[in-house]
Amino acid sequence: MIFSSNLLKPLLFIISLIYKALVLLRLQGYKNGWLKTHRTKTPVISVGNLTVGGSGKTPVVDLLVKELQSRKIKPAILSRGYGRNNPSSKKRLLFCEENNVDHRDFGDEPYLLAMRNPEVPVHVNNSRIAAAYSAETQDYPDVLILDDAYQHLAIHRDLNLLLIDAERGLENHSLIPHGVFREHADQWVRADAIIITKANIASAHTVSEILNNEMKVTCPVFTFNYEASGLTRMDGKTRLNIQQLDGKNLLTIAGIAQPSGFRRLLENHGGNLIGSLEYADHHDYSIQDVRKILKEQQNLNPDYIVTTEKDAVKLRQFHELSDQVWILEMEVQPEDSWQAYFDEFLAYLHKA
Repeated sequence: MIFSSNLLKPLLFIISLIYKALVLLRLQGYKNGWLKTHRTKTPVISVGNLTVGGSGKTPVVDLLVKELQSRKIKPAILSRGYGRNNPSSKKRLLFCEENNVDHRDFGDEPYLLAMRNPEVPVHVNNSRIAAAYSAETQDYPDVLILDDAYQHLAIHRDLNLLLIDAERGLENHSLIPHGVFREHADQWVRADAIIITKANIASAHTVSEILNNEMKVTCPVFTFNYEASGLTRMDGKTRLNIQQLDGKNLLTIAGIAQPSGFRRLLENHGGNLIGSLEYADHHDYSIQDVRKILKEQQNLNPDYIVTTEKDAVKLRQFHELSDQVWILEMEVQPEDSWQAYFDEFLAYLHKA
């Protein structure tokens, strides 16, 4: 086992070098015009990151959608729809018109965004250009929001937001599969602004030091806190204030990229974690998983079983859990200076 592990690491490093060369070639292709960047008729805001896995993109997209709506600006969300069962399945979801669709047709994150914003259309397509055309011809939005699109250079964006997870940090710059980076950290230069997410869960100061001192970042940098606002039982009939977790024994269920932050949030609010069932990001829950959850509940006898909003999208189909599992509700709290920056961007769009 040690021998195979010692062989695997150098192999992964070599593959990451090949991957890096391909990434740089692709970037050069767009820079030199060999690859074309499509301009949509509608202004575009892109939200993305440099790494694989979660960096809090979905809550930021949700925040942007709500901020636009509060200003009477109509957004539409474009997503690749990662994890959906059939790429040729339905491409548009408007939750206020059709809320009984199968989440597997769209992917858990697009479905969650549609559910949280029932009057905002969500378009999923492997081609963001096709998704943009679909949104423009069907919904006539004022702004298109690209979810998880920092590397998607085929569409011009008017505001390019780069998210960096304070919990994961920037200390290991290795590219996949040797590391977690999709491209080198120096590609922050394409960003109009950088958002350090989950700033209250981990050390945002450490990330800021690297951005300022090592990477010499010149664009605006903002910190966003991710706060737990309460818990709702999966059947929707009961809600708890977050303070009611204090001193309670908890069993957690998480199929997300960064489950440690989820656990830490619960502990920060006084929860006592006595058990944790963790799965790969975007895990598709089965009846066997449900049986395991209920068995663990029987063995540990927790006060509450708690899961994430993203996991709840897939767990809701199991009626055995509807009155047993609680969903941790999250909200994003930007630093005060973000509002002025975003208002200035919207004013620029209005004049353009």
